[in-house]
Amino acid sequence: MTKSARAVAAVIGLALSITSAGCSHSTEGKPVAVNAPANRTLPPLPTPLTRISPLTPLTPTPSASTPPASTPSGPPVGTATMKVMGAPDTPVTITYRINGEPEQTEPNVMLPWERQYPVYDEVQTSVTADAGDEELTCTITMGDKLASFKTEAHPTCSFAYYG
Repeated sequence: MTKSARAVAAVIGLALSITSAGCSHSTEGKPVAVNAPANRTLPPLPTPLTRISPLTPLTPTPSASTPPASTPSGPPVGTATMKVMGAPDTPVTITYRINGEPEQTEPNVMLPWERQYPVYDEVQTSVTADAGDEELTCTITMGDKLASFKTEAHPTCSFAYYG
């Protein structure tokens, strides 16, 4: 079902629920009209749907009083480890971003690959691995807790600590 068909179905469903709200049922299962109270008003009609481009970012804008979530502040809250695993002797390109810093790329890495880093509150870290169609696994752990896990071709693991 297309998005426009779903929108039409939603509007029809809303109209049916509004229409049936003023009906009661007889014993034969046929609707019987009931007079609505004079002070009853119908809810407003939904506003038209707006198409959002898939390239439009939907991230909230930080206020002036809070630092952006991509900048580490304060002391680290711990240490995490990102890993990429797969078939040995397969060259892999690994791209990662630690604590909102600029993206780093390491081409032709042999597996397994591992990187430890300090964890800051509310700062995103991610790792992506690419070996063509080869299935790979990425993980991010903090202490003995698994924070992110993905097994597929081109896996991406991401993690942010919110303590």
